[in-house]
Amino acid sequence: MKYLPIGRQSFKEIISEDLLYVDKTRQVYELIRRGKLYFFSRPRRFGKSLLISTFRHLFGGEKHLFKELYIGQNTDYNFDTFPVIQFNFAAFGHRVENLEEELSNHIHRFATQFEVEIEKTSLATQFRTLIEGISHKDKPVVLLVDEYDKPIVDFLTEPEKARSNQEILKQFFGPLKELEAQEHVRFLFITGVSKFSKVSLFSDLNNLTDLTIHPLAYDLLGITSEELLLYFDDHIQHASESLKMNHEEILHGIKLWYDGYSYDAETHLYNPFSILNFFDQYQFRNFWFATGTPTFLVNSIRNQGINPKELENKEVSNTFFDKFTLEELDMAGLLFQTGYLTIKKIITEGFDSYYVLDYPNSEVRRSMMHNLMEAFTYKSTSIVSNALIKMERGLKQGDISIFVEQLEVILADISYHLTPKNRQQNKQSAFEMWEGYFHTIIYLLTSYMGFRVATEITKHKGRLDLLAETEEFLYFMEFKLDEPAENAIAQIKDRAYTSAYLNSPKIIHLVGIGFSKEERNVESWETEIWKRE
Repeated sequence: MKYLPIGRQSFKEIISEDLLYVDKTRQVYELIRRGKLYFFSRPRRFGKSLLISTFRHLFGGEKHLFKELYIGQNTDYNFDTFPVIQFNFAAFGHRVENLEEELSNHIHRFATQFEVEIEKTSLATQFRTLIEGISHKDKPVVLLVDEYDKPIVDFLTEPEKARSNQEILKQFFGPLKELEAQEHVRFLFITGVSKFSKVSLFSDLNNLTDLTIHPLAYDLLGITSEELLLYFDDHIQHASESLKMNHEEILHGIKLWYDGYSYDAETHLYNPFSILNFFDQYQFRNFWFATGTPTFLVNSIRNQGINPKELENKEVSNTFFDKFTLEELDMAGLLFQTGYLTIKKIITEGFDSYYVLDYPNSEVRRSMMHNLMEAFTYKSTSIVSNALIKMERGLKQGDISIFVEQLEVILADISYHLTPKNRQQNKQSAFEMWEGYFHTIIYLLTSYMGFRVATEITKHKGRLDLLAETEEFLYFMEFKLDEPAENAIAQIKDRAYTSAYLNSPKIIHLVGIGFSKEERNVESWETEIWKRE
């Protein structure tokens, strides 16, 4: 059983130390054979840096590293050596303050390495001189750029700084079109999380192929089901023994938690970071999500008044993938490019295609719901976690009082944060704001739970607020504002919401909860077990 390359991003180290490597050189070969200028967008920790490292050693002519891989055994690739220049923007550090100086320093280090003379002129001139100088002395240059957009993404909360870095990147990449036209560039591969407009890469370099949803890159990164079984068979067996689950149960759990990423709605991918960490620890946990809690994203969703439910099964058009600006940060676009949403379905109507986006798996969905709960309730992680655990346990045990008690904790003090800042805003509009928050919080807390839950279910005589189903119980919940809880119970009965479940073997609870406009919290609640007649 091969050791896992946890935290490793060097292709040479992984191959030389005989660590587990999912062979992607078939896809790499096709990229080199069919083009030479590429942009590739994928979420963080999805293997972009390892892919860049693979290109570096491939164009470095290190044939011995590839002799056991697809490209070495099944292709006619000649492993010619080219000068390779690599810029890793992640290596500049978090929130680099002087991007222009960092880039200039890197250019001059490469100039020393390749013995090219460069004067301290503009950034564009320095970069052009470097590439031309290397090309004239040797061969056309292979240029690899990893996480080009990090200097922008790091400053999304500081628009002026982000725009300044965007302008610097525009100057830096500006000469590429001319350099490529003059045949100074053998191969260009640029990775990032987001495809920002107003960077010369995407406006001037018009023959740059965007691989984000391109067939050449559907499985370039990520782990397919076939690759999981081929490369991780021994690890699956060890996980089965460690967790005392059979083979099918382990595969089902891994699929539920870590599968689901797709860029064509057909090729489904496991998150490589989460898969490696699962087989390292044999625990179903949120590995990928925990490495980059999206505080900026969840707070933006709350502050912009976006209903989180609208981000699920989100339909977008073809142009959605090409429009991304600092001036108009589309939330669905940002969530897609950062990996919190993925393509679940493609709808073709005539000559048009529409894409349906949703959360890829349980890891991302549950973690996002938890973070959104913290943002919308203004509560700490510990308070939210404790409340959610108790609410879920209460419903599993058939004790609705625990659910209601923790709902009161979650709702406490929210109205303080929703106090109108504009004195012209009356009490009615303030209440409507709180009412919207209440429905959002109910949706978030129920979406987080590990059993089947649905909100606002349309029935033939009306709409039920909440239906929750555990192994033993069914809960029909109706909420009332400034009405007694008994009215909610009466509505469930009068509108026969339970009629479709007459033959269900589960115990059915009818739950009515009354909320106060004044208190902005639970005022009364009642429950009774439905008696089948």
